[in-house]
Amino acid sequence: MERPAKSARNLSKFCQMPLSRHLSQRLPFGVSQSFVSFLGHLYYWRHPSERELICRTIDRVFHGWPQHRRRLLHRRTFQGIYRHYQEKLFLAYARETTVQNYLHKRLDLRGGVELLAALGQGRGVIMVTGHYGAVEFLPAALGLQGYPAAVIVRPQTQALAESMAKRAALVNLTLIFPENGKVLPAALRALREGRILITEMDEFEMWRGQGDYTVNFLGFSLPGDRTLDVLHKRSQAPLFTALVHRQPQRRYTVDLQPTAAPPPGQGIGSQCLRRLAQAIWSAPEQWYQWKEFGKLLSTLPVRERPEPKMLETLPQTQVAQLVHA
Repeated sequence: MERPAKSARNLSKFCQMPLSRHLSQRLPFGVSQSFVSFLGHLYYWRHPSERELICRTIDRVFHGWPQHRRRLLHRRTFQGIYRHYQEKLFLAYARETTVQNYLHKRLDLRGGVELLAALGQGRGVIMVTGHYGAVEFLPAALGLQGYPAAVIVRPQTQALAESMAKRAALVNLTLIFPENGKVLPAALRALREGRILITEMDEFEMWRGQGDYTVNFLGFSLPGDRTLDVLHKRSQAPLFTALVHRQPQRRYTVDLQPTAAPPPGQGIGSQCLRRLAQAIWSAPEQWYQWKEFGKLLSTLPVRERPEPKMLETLPQTQVAQLVHA
């Protein structure tokens, strides 16, 4: 039986308790990471149904894998979830000079030349990313390189919102809060200002299915969302996809890729999701939307299992990481 919490909190709010914010300002990065991992283990001990949903969703997608390897993937996935929330805390609450020095030394941005050329067209850039890797570092990575950016954010706490607003001003970053009104007008305004609009393609809880439009993701046919198509049609802004891969030794690769407009009949969302899916097949432990994806799958009228993804289809380096985790 799931233990009732004293207050209704999700994992994000739980990890952002005042003690966590206080320690993030003072502890070394590695020690802070261990503390957030402890909080994550505690949270899922108190909310076993959430943990079970994540594991069950991973098993549905990777049902062709042997059981012992799926269990290794479960463990690595939760480690990745904990790292995400530690990176969020570090970015929001560690000393500003510490954050800047850390990102300058450890971020490798690829695709900057193409991004600069796209910005030169004067219509801004739509940059589509996902809940993958160290995505929290993407706006800061662009800002520290001098690129004007804007990002749609939904902070879970008031303290986080205030900290984000203060730090965004330091790197010429515009924050768009959906609570302050409709998102689309603010997004279009940011693009008209020549900014890079960062938006996440895998916020399934925000999707609005339209007609018979479907997208394929991780082997499942899902009701699609055309918000990106509307935004692109109205702005005519160049389109990029961006993923921030975690690398060994606490290094990060910011991989920016220009994306051509899809052929008629194919949505932009479907095209961007294809790239995210490729990254997940190669490094599934770096994606942390398994819970929301599982909720979405539970609403499908027909639950067909995807094509098996065996370990042999992955790069050998990734196989070794999973086997020896």
